[in-house]
Amino acid sequence: MKICTLSSGSKGNCTYVESGGAAVLIDQGLSLRELERRALEVGLDLKKVRLIAVTHEHTDHIKGVQAFCDKYGVQAFISPLSAANAYEKYAVTSCVPTSVSGFDTGISVGEMYLTPFRVHHDAAYTVGYQIEDGKKTLCLATDLGYVTAGAGKRMSKADAVLLESNHDVYMLEHGKYPRYLKQRIAGNNGHLSNDSAADVGVKLVQAGVKRLILGHLSQDNNTPQAAYNTVCAAMTAAHIRQGKDVVVEVAHQFQPSMLTEII
Repeated sequence: MKICTLSSGSKGNCTYVESGGAAVLIDQGLSLRELERRALEVGLDLKKVRLIAVTHEHTDHIKGVQAFCDKYGVQAFISPLSAANAYEKYAVTSCVPTSVSGFDTGISVGEMYLTPFRVHHDAAYTVGYQIEDGKKTLCLATDLGYVTAGAGKRMSKADAVLLESNHDVYMLEHGKYPRYLKQRIAGNNGHLSNDSAADVGVKLVQAGVKRLILGHLSQDNNTPQAAYNTVCAAMTAAHIRQGKDVVVEVAHQFQPSMLTEII
């Protein structure tokens, strides 16, 4: 299984996952032109994409879904509740037919099986995804106020996890956002802080996770270095060796990663 983070943050989210010649996109919050530009930059073949799996209906995750479906002839795997609550401008009409309960059971894409799992966020029906191909397991959870026992159990069984590390607590508290927005971000239905991501990350590595990708960083209330340093400091305090016991990376908003294999 291979992964490429094409965009991660409040301006748009899209992750490419490939196994056995077939690929999926987790979310598509970019314009189609920008997605294709970034895919070309890192050598991705978007014709391999068989499905877009949507985490929730917020614009930065759904903006470009229907445009991609129209051009590449694929469908979106999305909760009916998310589809019903999307802005009309970004409505997803090319959906895999499913009920809420049917959606939760997951879907096969080539060698991969995608299982959604619920996370706490202020959308109609927000999920993370567990992706298995019989060899490796990847989990993605990038919009969540806190990690429930169920979500933690899913992620602890993965080889690699893309986990939200949205904000630095000090930067958020002393930043320019209005009070209501600060409370929303820091609340149980908001976003994980660097400190929370560090605590969760330590537990995941102790459970066997070998690769941790920090995603959905705030442009205004975080920096890649702050997120990385906070998580790595927690790893060091727990006697976890970066580069040996785990590899910690940061997914960026405007810069796609290379396509790399999950080992």
